[in-house]
Amino acid sequence: MAIDGKITRTDDDAITGWIASLTFDVDITLTKNPHKTKETHPDFEITTRTPRNRIIRIGSAWEQTSQAGNDYLSLSVMVNGQQVRVNALRTEEDPEGEYRLVPLAG
Repeated sequence: MAIDGKITRTDDDAITGWIASLTFDVDITLTKNPHKTKETHPDFEITTRTPRNRIIRIGSAWEQTSQAGNDYLSLSVMVNGQQVRVNALRTEEDPEGEYRLVPLAG
């Protein structure tokens, strides 16, 4: 599935952005998971707004560190009845706090 997107972490630690494919295009917000009680629980809840402007949870995200020591976010999002896994990566060329969404293979 062809997926694109971007998220931005602001100074107040809010995270907003968008995720899109040929069949969906939604703005997303990541907020700290208030129910996290174990290390394996998601660090963030991912929400969007319905066409009637209701907030709905569509996924979760975990803060990760690569073997090379780079921080990134691993996202799992439910869109159009399908679970989509992407990583939010930051390269040296990206502005501070900005991450590109890259789909996982498979």
